[in-house]
Amino acid sequence: MDMSDLDKYGEFGFRKDYKHDPNDCTSIYSARRSVIINMDYLPLHHQIKTKRIHDGLSQEQLGKIVRLHPSTISLIETGQLLIMKNRYKEFEKYLYEDWYSDGKLIDSFTEDYHNRPMKEMDIEEQRAYWKSITDDDPDLWGTIL
Repeated sequence: MDMSDLDKYGEFGFRKDYKHDPNDCTSIYSARRSVIINMDYLPLHHQIKTKRIHDGLSQEQLGKIVRLHPSTISLIETGQLLIMKNRYKEFEKYLYEDWYSDGKLIDSFTEDYHNRPMKEMDIEEQRAYWKSITDDDPDLWGTIL
């Protein structure tokens, strides 16, 4: 969330006792109230649509992932068509294993995810890694030494 949300919407969605501290760049993150949604209780076709929209994917992009035409994705998301049995694995992988952000695949959480070898970094490599992440976020500029 950027500060423009606070400028645009005022106190909508914020805790009533929230006071912004301009000297604390993380204070804004504890101010926002959490949206209550339990995806597990939604029908499967709503879960697919909600995850697709959250992931920033179009129906065409999701269609490429699960190997279906965008019009078929539309029918599935509206509940007019059931998922074909020969596409179960693709949809299961998309829903339960793949992590997307802004339309890009970030990671896949497969069963061997926790057994992946981790690359050990020395302190300078760690600094460079975190600096590269925080350099793109103006709220975090200068926080990594």
